[in-house]
Amino acid sequence: MKSPLPPVRISPALYAVFEAHARRTLEAVRSVAHDGTAIYMPDDSGDEPALWTRDFCYLVEGAGHLIPAAEILAAIDYLLSRQSGDGTIPERVYADGRAVYLAGAEDAPLGNRPPTDNSQFMAKLLCAYVNHTGDHSALDRRMEPLMAAMDAVSLSRDALVYIDPNSPHAGYGFTNCVGKTGKVFFSSVLYWEACQKLGAICARFEYHEDAHYWYERAEAITDNLSQFMDGSLGLFVAASEDCRQVDIWGNAYAAVMRVSSKTQMRRIARFFLDFQDQFTWHGFIRHLPEGQYWERLLADVQPGTHQNGGYWPLPAGWVAQTIATVDEDAARALLAEVATELDEHGVREWISPQEQGSGHHAASAAALLGSVQSSKKL
Repeated sequence: MKSPLPPVRISPALYAVFEAHARRTLEAVRSVAHDGTAIYMPDDSGDEPALWTRDFCYLVEGAGHLIPAAEILAAIDYLLSRQSGDGTIPERVYADGRAVYLAGAEDAPLGNRPPTDNSQFMAKLLCAYVNHTGDHSALDRRMEPLMAAMDAVSLSRDALVYIDPNSPHAGYGFTNCVGKTGKVFFSSVLYWEACQKLGAICARFEYHEDAHYWYERAEAITDNLSQFMDGSLGLFVAASEDCRQVDIWGNAYAAVMRVSSKTQMRRIARFFLDFQDQFTWHGFIRHLPEGQYWERLLADVQPGTHQNGGYWPLPAGWVAQTIATVDEDAARALLAEVATELDEHGVREWISPQEQGSGHHAASAAALLGSVQSSKKL
């Protein structure tokens, strides 16, 4: 398995800023479910008193060392115990135990099928727990439901995650309002990553047949990701049908995960470095370059706001890690800008010149922390 790009080396003082924000955010969003399970809500708004699969995965991957291991495993089981009969992983489970499988409000879901990413996030979440604790038996005992979850994701004949253009629904959760259809890039990268991580853990504990199975599934995706290439810019687009637009977040994540070639990764890094002013503001990141908006939406999201032109902290670390492959100082400068914004206004879900999202956005705080490492040499 290829290792992801390393975290960006930053000064101990700057690292302390990101860690402090992660600690405060985790404290702000922690709650307790009806059965005593500790759950970590997406933010401190109180609007979503639930444990979300995707958000919790980001928490454990980036800030798992700040969460007791027993709480992580209990929360995993809180989600897995509500897996549907067809293998679907819940989008979220409320504090009262109620599970929701579709994105969006319960009375106005974003399509009639689940998002295309929760199975991958559950796999990544379990792998993150095993890597934090060394408890491979936790994965052993949950492999059957995990395989059912991975099989529940709709794939094209060439192994890419697929959304029917005639029945659009949410894809990757942080673009759940966007009507991407056909083969979808970000969820396909997540599927590749989940297979790679499952393969690596199986190999680590000498489950060689299982490791081979997962690596083969990942390789099938690698062989077909070139279908998302935009010929003019040499960057990846978000989908093959609706919203065939250059995906800033997707390119950054593909580079960090090293699913793309070294040449492609450097092309992405140079684009980020040369055109940074077209998709960043206060260090936060747009989904698309400035002036562009999604071609199809599943909800009314005004241009310049939220997922349709808002600037988010969650992928800022990925962008910095990618830029660091060609210019570490520029990567650190971007992260310093992010830290200044966090100190002044907290970890907002997203911002724009006109408005801003909820505070103590846990996934963002954790993802940022996971993208950096303290270096005494700086």
